[in-house]
Amino acid sequence: MILKIENLKKYYGENKAVDDISFEVQSGEIFALLGPNGAGKTTTLKCILELRKPDFGNIILNGTYSYLPEKKELYHYLTVSKMLDVTEEFSKKFSKENAIKLLKDFKIPLNEKIANLSHGMLTQVYVSIVFSEDVDIYFLDEPTWGLDPLIRNQVLELIRSMSNNGKTIVYTSHILSEVEKIAEKVAIMANGKILENDFLDSIKEKYVACITNKDEEIEGYLYKTTDAEKVFITTKDKAKGKIEPATFDMIFEAIVKGVKK
Repeated sequence: MILKIENLKKYYGENKAVDDISFEVQSGEIFALLGPNGAGKTTTLKCILELRKPDFGNIILNGTYSYLPEKKELYHYLTVSKMLDVTEEFSKKFSKENAIKLLKDFKIPLNEKIANLSHGMLTQVYVSIVFSEDVDIYFLDEPTWGLDPLIRNQVLELIRSMSNNGKTIVYTSHILSEVEKIAEKVAIMANGKILENDFLDSIKEKYVACITNKDEEIEGYLYKTTDAEKVFITTKDKAKGKIEPATFDMIFEAIVKGVKK
């Protein structure tokens, strides 16, 4: 166990940004924290990293870490090369040589000013810096946001290779298809609460879609309603009616909507 969260709470006035959540991450895992905007994902990461002070709860972090924030902001007046020099001055765990290799793989020119980079290129620079730090756990907030599909796949392969080398990844994402490619365990958040937390394969195995007539109710999550029928996402032991497999997208959407019967 490299990370353990117990009964974490963080409120902003009456807004319960993080509302009594608990989860664990094992060493070497790729753990995805999922949810819509405002679910509490970024606040959770910031509480873990002591960038926000929790109102309640325990956080146990057993290891060194690096952080890729949601807002990818670097010193605009520096060149990419100079940004690496600055990082090297401040971090003893940073490998400039490794960062240069990653930047060359991403085809980012070292002599380009940060200010001239597109959002996607800036993300690639930040990813290169973060993954060039030799730490135990990497916290990544939307690491592929703004990237085209080819570069996104490069970043996902990088995340997978880091995990294969024993590193731990905790990351947030809005792109469920990429989560299915690499995540071992997921926690689904909405309104500050964790609604589901398990291995991804276990969640996909646990739920099915049930199609019933419009007047029938099933214990589970109402996914959608048509003029003639309803579709519920429910656990296999509660399933009845016409039963079909449920995709992870369907499961996620139904849980986040939270229309529970």
